[in-house]
Amino acid sequence: MTPRRCLLLLLALLVSVHLSACGGGGKIQLRYPGETLVFPHLGDQAPRLYIDLVNDLRPASQRAGHGTFSTIRFPADDAWEAPVNQIYFQALVQDLTQTNLVELVPMRSQADYILEIDLEHLACRVSRSGAAYFMTALGGAGFGWLLGQSPGAAVVGAVVGLGAIPVPTRIRAVSQVKLRVYDGEGDLFFEQTCLGERTRDVWEGLTSRKDQQWVDEYLTVAIKRCNACLLGQLRQAMVEAGERWQP
Repeated sequence: MTPRRCLLLLLALLVSVHLSACGGGGKIQLRYPGETLVFPHLGDQAPRLYIDLVNDLRPASQRAGHGTFSTIRFPADDAWEAPVNQIYFQALVQDLTQTNLVELVPMRSQADYILEIDLEHLACRVSRSGAAYFMTALGGAGFGWLLGQSPGAAVVGAVVGLGAIPVPTRIRAVSQVKLRVYDGEGDLFFEQTCLGERTRDVWEGLTSRKDQQWVDEYLTVAIKRCNACLLGQLRQAMVEAGERWQP
């Protein structure tokens, strides 16, 4: 085998290894971190809360997880290990439990308050410049030509360049949720919408898809910030209600 053929084989192998690595594999999990903030008790006994509904109101673009070359939304619903409303429900239950804000009860009849949730946004988005595709392909093609001195080597180099050359990439995760809390009489006691987000500019290859890693680093933080806003506002409402109840 000639050196040129060996080079082409090596470049092709690099392409196949890189593309297979970008495919991910396995379902996406929400590895939600524990809460470090514990709210002081509101009184001798925490209010009893029953979670009734988690309405999934996310837009179709987040559910499908699609996008163009320059903007990609993920994870798609079928990429998660469980339904998205169930995943958020478990994260909120964890925060409610660990902050000691309320006592969660399994039956509606046991509760002082009834909680309803509207899940409006929960997704990650990767944004890259469209010009980056041309520049990385051109750079890879030039490198391939220098090594192989053939059109085939330039083509393989262009493909390798698309994945191997890092480009400016913006990763943004958002979690937007509306909470409605009703008292024992069925009257609206509390309503609040909060947005949690995390955005960062990094350098990544154009074909890089680290979905699980990015969910761990960005989406969990966005959910945590959203829940911190919601639970902080809910606690303030309960404190004010307790003051009004006092003679």
